[in-house]
Amino acid sequence: MTIKEISKLAKVSQAAVSLALNNKPGVSEETRNLILSIAEKYGYNKKNNNNKRIIFIKYLSSGLAVEKNGDFITRLIDSLEQTASNLGYNLTIKNILAVNFLQEIKNINFSDYDGVIFLGTEADEKNIESLIDINIPVVAVDNMFENKYIDSVVMDNWGGIRQGINYLFSMGHKNIGYIDSKIKFSNFEHRLDAYIHEMNKHKLNFKEENVLKVTPNLEGSYMDILNYLKKNKDNLPSAFIAANDTIAIGTVKAFKEVGLQIPKDISIIGFDDIPFCSMLDKPLTTIKVFKEKMGEMAVKLLDERINSMSDEKIKMLSMTKLVERESVLKL
Repeated sequence: MTIKEISKLAKVSQAAVSLALNNKPGVSEETRNLILSIAEKYGYNKKNNNNKRIIFIKYLSSGLAVEKNGDFITRLIDSLEQTASNLGYNLTIKNILAVNFLQEIKNINFSDYDGVIFLGTEADEKNIESLIDINIPVVAVDNMFENKYIDSVVMDNWGGIRQGINYLFSMGHKNIGYIDSKIKFSNFEHRLDAYIHEMNKHKLNFKEENVLKVTPNLEGSYMDILNYLKKNKDNLPSAFIAANDTIAIGTVKAFKEVGLQIPKDISIIGFDDIPFCSMLDKPLTTIKVFKEKMGEMAVKLLDERINSMSDEKIKMLSMTKLVERESVLKL
């Protein structure tokens, strides 16, 4: 006997069943007594019940922001699994490609699960709409979905870029460029907006031509920057912020190939703090994202929703931290 089965027999929500079984307020005495009588009759044992289940839906469009971005997804999933286990949940992982998304969602029997964590890194708001009305709680991770009434956990993209701009400004840089992705993702869009805002706030030398667009993987960023440098090597900003570390590392390779030294000739900051940052000839200064904390926050928020009848929604930010290494020169 599971919570889902009890909820069907009692004709109440799974959240109401959980509240009654855990002796928490939020259900009437009549409903509580009904739930407890069903649980006793059919042999529900809370201590021995290992049927609590969460499904983690990993949405993939291009895959460039998920599969080609260092250890981000691995560390996030490790945290999800560990936190879910600590809270007594079994975690199922489901990969869904963008082209099959709607059909795959229809094929999932959500009544088999207590809640959903949705990886929204490469998703847009129309993707999340198909999950909003299912009858179990949903928490999105790595995409805030600002215009949708849904719980979400995401890193502080604006705060991270603000830290980067403030640091470069404190090091004497006023002509600061930005290396963006050719492919639009929610996090990248927020980082670009933050860059433009912070440049204007500091009254720095913001120029549209200093925002470079690249394919967001190592090879693509390397080739795109290399092609750019063939025509623009002599008129560069003194520093760049890259949309993520993968782009920054590809950019560094292109700079070196045309004879530009990091940070003597040009400074650069990344975003994420993937392991390879510290392995470069000049280790990369970057904005650290606490991936494990994001996973933990997502599972704990989902657990709270599963065990509560509240209809409130929360948008949670995991703060970032500047990691100072050797890729920025003080002017």
